[in-house]
Amino acid sequence: MFLLRLFTPAGRLFFWVRYHGVRNIPPNGKLIVCSNHKSVVDPFLIAMPFQRNIHYMAKSELFTDHGPLARAFLYAMGAFPVNRNTGDMKSMCTAVHILKNGGIVGIFPQGKCVFDDSPFCPKAGFSLLAARSGAPVLLVAISCRGVLRPFKSVNIRFGHAVPCSSLPIHGTSASGMRKAAAEIAAQINAMLEGKE
Repeated sequence: MFLLRLFTPAGRLFFWVRYHGVRNIPPNGKLIVCSNHKSVVDPFLIAMPFQRNIHYMAKSELFTDHGPLARAFLYAMGAFPVNRNTGDMKSMCTAVHILKNGGIVGIFPQGKCVFDDSPFCPKAGFSLLAARSGAPVLLVAISCRGVLRPFKSVNIRFGHAVPCSSLPIHGTSASGMRKAAAEIAAQINAMLEGKE
């Protein structure tokens, strides 16, 4: 949290972000933050209006391919690695542990940055995290014209936190996971289109 506050003034200087729906951020309790993914700075931009630390699930390559300083910085920011090519149960257990202790887990279920204005199309696996933790899902939509770069206007909209109980998750069935992901996708796409 200290690093986030340290870099926030620079973030506001270089990225012209307009936040909408900040009042929808729950002040306490477990929470999954689910967003589309426009750029590598998304985790930082989303976290700026939060008063609590967000623990992001980040692809393992970020921890292994960019040297020890990058790895140390990611851990200091509260991120933890996830192997996208396997059913990484270690990272799932880490995320569930954070949530059951009242923390916040951030996830970009597209699995990669999508630089254009394609519709938000998440992978269904993130629904399993909601099912196992019972945490509500805070919807986030990041939009800008073209590629997100410094000195461009960016809109970040926070929707309402969706209770896990309202998602069509039945146990951990694959069909339930897909239906839940489709519902979340529809709501975030509506936010990206300015309909919510």
